[in-house]
Amino acid sequence: MMIDTCFKCGSKMNPNEYSCHVCGQNELEDYRMIRNYLRSNPNSNAMQIANATGISVSKIMRYIKNGSLTVVDDKSRDGRR
Repeated sequence: MMIDTCFKCGSKMNPNEYSCHVCGQNELEDYRMIRNYLRSNPNSNAMQIANATGISVSKIMRYIKNGSLTVVDDKSRDGRR
């Protein structure tokens, strides 16, 4: 079995995984925190989310870029075009 290293912390991990178990759990916790914040504050921008959760704007933007979070503009939300 091949062993790879986590790009975040450098610990050993399975090469077909994105990150080690600990870093993966941390990512999941951050994602859940953002998702829960957005459920209560649906019109928030990345800076507001970062200030409220302590999660960096760059990480929030990464979730948007990889499709984990979706940006909805006001016009499409209201049904206006």
